[in-house]
Amino acid sequence: MVRFLLHRPIAVLMAFTACFIMGLVTYFTIPVSLLPDIAIPEITVQVSGQNSSARELENTIVKPVRLQLMQVAGLRDIHSETCDGSGIIKLSFDFGTNTDLAFIEVNEKIDAAMNYLPREVERPRVVKASATDIPVFCLNLTLKGSEQTHGGNEEFLDLCLFAENVIKRRIEQLPEVAMVDMTGVVGRELQIVPDMSRLEMANITLDDIEQALSENNVEPGSMVVRDGYYEYNIKFSTLLRTVDDVRDIFIRKGERVFQLKELAKIGIVPERETGVSLANGKRAVTLAVIKQADENMENMKEALVEVTDHFKSIYPDIELTITRNQTELLDYTISNLKQNLSLGFLFICIVAIIFLGDVKSPAVIGLSMTTSIITSFLFFYLFDMSLNIISLSGLILALGMMIDSSIVVTENIAQYRANGCSLEDACAKGTSEVITPMLSSTFTTIAVFAPLVFMSGIAGAIFFDQAFAVTVGLMVSYFTGIMLLPVLYKLVYSIPDIKHGFWNMRINNLVKEHTLDRFYDRGVDLVFNHKGASLLFISLTLPLCVALFYIIPKSRMPEIDQNELIAHIEWNENIHVDENRARVAELFGEADKVGARHTADIGQQQFLLNRDREMSVSEAELYLKTKETDQIGPLQESILNWVKRRYPEAVISFSPPETVFEKLFVTGEADIVAEFYARDKEKSPDASTLHRLEKEMTDKSGISPVGVAFENHLNLSIDQRKLLLYNVSYDEVYRVLKTAFKENEVATLRSYQQYLPITLAGNGQSVDQVLRNTLVRTTPNERQESHYVPLNAVVKVSSGEDLKTLTAGKNGEFIPFSFYGVDDAEALMSDIREVVSEGDSSANWDIDFSGSFFSNKRMLNELVVILLISILLMYFILAAQFESFLQPLILLLEIPIDVAASLLVLWVFGHTLNLMSAIGIVVTCGIIINDSILKLDAINELRKDGIPLLEAIHEAGRRRLRPIIMTSLTTIFGMVPLLFSFDMGSELQKPLSIAMISAMLVGTAVSLFIIPLVYWYIYRRESA
Repeated sequence: MVRFLLHRPIAVLMAFTACFIMGLVTYFTIPVSLLPDIAIPEITVQVSGQNSSARELENTIVKPVRLQLMQVAGLRDIHSETCDGSGIIKLSFDFGTNTDLAFIEVNEKIDAAMNYLPREVERPRVVKASATDIPVFCLNLTLKGSEQTHGGNEEFLDLCLFAENVIKRRIEQLPEVAMVDMTGVVGRELQIVPDMSRLEMANITLDDIEQALSENNVEPGSMVVRDGYYEYNIKFSTLLRTVDDVRDIFIRKGERVFQLKELAKIGIVPERETGVSLANGKRAVTLAVIKQADENMENMKEALVEVTDHFKSIYPDIELTITRNQTELLDYTISNLKQNLSLGFLFICIVAIIFLGDVKSPAVIGLSMTTSIITSFLFFYLFDMSLNIISLSGLILALGMMIDSSIVVTENIAQYRANGCSLEDACAKGTSEVITPMLSSTFTTIAVFAPLVFMSGIAGAIFFDQAFAVTVGLMVSYFTGIMLLPVLYKLVYSIPDIKHGFWNMRINNLVKEHTLDRFYDRGVDLVFNHKGASLLFISLTLPLCVALFYIIPKSRMPEIDQNELIAHIEWNENIHVDENRARVAELFGEADKVGARHTADIGQQQFLLNRDREMSVSEAELYLKTKETDQIGPLQESILNWVKRRYPEAVISFSPPETVFEKLFVTGEADIVAEFYARDKEKSPDASTLHRLEKEMTDKSGISPVGVAFENHLNLSIDQRKLLLYNVSYDEVYRVLKTAFKENEVATLRSYQQYLPITLAGNGQSVDQVLRNTLVRTTPNERQESHYVPLNAVVKVSSGEDLKTLTAGKNGEFIPFSFYGVDDAEALMSDIREVVSEGDSSANWDIDFSGSFFSNKRMLNELVVILLISILLMYFILAAQFESFLQPLILLLEIPIDVAASLLVLWVFGHTLNLMSAIGIVVTCGIIINDSILKLDAINELRKDGIPLLEAIHEAGRRRLRPIIMTSLTTIFGMVPLLFSFDMGSELQKPLSIAMISAMLVGTAVSLFIIPLVYWYIYRRESA
């Protein structure tokens, strides 16, 4: 075949040129994304229960729905959180579950559960998790030159209207934008504050005012009237459309007629705020921009920059700032990985020039390799794969391996030419000789990646891209190496010499062939002279490998340095939104010390696509971004210390910002969550018991958990006996209470393009003042006489404390204590069990544990199984090549040595055994034995020619020495750029690079010196 191709050079060049051009064209059409397009196996059910307490909502709605949903197929875990007025149920599915079908089944289960729920309950809303729902960035609108943080002034109200009616609509007109979600907008309402003394004098009740508003705000419809040849629609409308319409309402009482403006103060005011948004200390309107699923991120970025620049130029009084920008992350990461690919290519070319000593051979290798890389993009296009941090890292990983085929072929051709063969014969014989061992090497490497695809969970899916990139790269480079490279080699070396030309330049390098040969011979002699020590070294590597596996810290994913942080604070006090805002503004002083940018969502937010539990008025979520990544750690520590020093009861937790990466891998999950299940179902655990339990766990383990939030509340109980005694209606008491506490929405003002709520409100007073000063009217007696009694005559007040959020899972309701930064999870769980078993606690609690520790353990167990399967596949391939059951075992013997080296280096440099480093170890096991395959193949061929065993070992080593060292160095240099980059993609791949480089360095030495010794031990008697 090779000779046929050598006689058809133009056909070969045209075929590969066509592949190159198609690959180049498809490169510019391949979609670019941060991560592969993976369906997130999660569904959220949102439950709403206005004016319902957390306990009532949990028992009447959330629990029945949760029990019904536990029957959904493919469900891995279910978790619910319930607070006053709302609750969420999160369903996590096994990866591979069809989320569209699961979404349908969840809705069917909810429909079935509705039969068991109270009739007035609103149907729970089902939301399917999607990476496309994560905002691409947040656009914050603030007023320039204004330091005010309150939203009640006219300027900020105008900004809210402008943001909603102009900016939001303009951005949503862009074809790349799916929608714009908003928060921080201050609503308006028409407020009626009755003059209670005038109402009493006029003998008018709140019920009378409500009835008058209702009667004057009716739209009965229309009717059709004929007039000759014509028909007209006659509309009857008594809708309230302006403030004056409300003021002019007439109320008749007895013989007297009043207008509402005579009995109450009426005007449009800002709505009572339950949440605000801050950007760099100023009150802001925040717009979360969400991308269309099938649109290109780069196109969207360009369109949005154009729109925002336009608004900045024509509205200079408005400041527009962008935070949580995922486009920066994408651009930075992808560009750095492309740069690493280019640097790796450059390093490999330099190595080739140094070792080969001329420019022609590296040029041939470089052309073949460039063709391989560009042609690979054609397969990306054909199989609908995107360029992302996983697939690009796969190409970087394959880069060093892709050149191996070219180096082996080039070096083998050069050896035949040195032995006196003609150029064509050398190209034919040199290529044909290595076709089989190169194919085995390629398949053994691919065999390592194949089992990775079958990992459970999101990891198996996400590394499909990496396996695809490596497989395509290796297969394309293999066929390029045996088909294109010999043709190029013949053409390049057929060019007549040009005097003093760069093309014929020879490099007097230090890596001379005879120098390498002497190095190899001395190394083999040293090992053979110390056989006992060498064999002892081999025998100790297996227990060392096992010991290091248990010693090294483990995690799910590498720790990625970020310059962004989310801090979630629950102040654990019954504070209002203004106090919450004041505390956050003071806390931001810590961020200002390091020049960090910051925004905050305080209290309840208005986002439509918020799938998480709604924050309460006493909660805040802070976003912080520093200039350098090393500033985040100290900033987090200073914020934690500030909060604990000033507000010791506050509960604070930290997590990375929500990105596609975080959504898939959940890197912010607690290491250990201790789940306490109360055995006594009749009463709720009190705060003092849980605080004592928290303190005991902290004292015993030395690690403080994220505490449990409580809320203080007032129980208003209406005395039914007193109502009968004073002849007071329950409805009247409830209406007076709602009005007094500014919660009584009675009608709607329907203006041209917006509807405003009409509320009956009392004057702002404390609870005691309201109950003491507010009068409630008795029901008229037989003589139509009514009296007034103070509210405190029929209402009693008592204080209480309860859990702010009720958490439940498959096993029912539990109290969660989350532990972060745990070094020894087993010891921590043992300490917690001891705390529970001591004293009276053992009779009160059942305990269970969850958290990332268990998922990491499960993942690493899978990787061990995958390593064993990969080794088994490699054994099958090698046994088929060598037609021997024994020789593959010689090759596989170096795997525990390489694994031990990788684990040792990772441990010394402070890295964990995580998914990426484990994959680096697994992959290296497939790569490193390629060198030994070439060497053993050469030894076998020499022995067949009758050369003695020891001489065959020396001769085979000398023949394959330069290709082995070059292929090892090129693989190492392909990974080196990842060690000196600090974007997400490089940080993700850094443990993989360290594991591979350390294993390659040790593995090369093992292939050169240890494997020949083992081979000699086994075959020495045959030779004798």
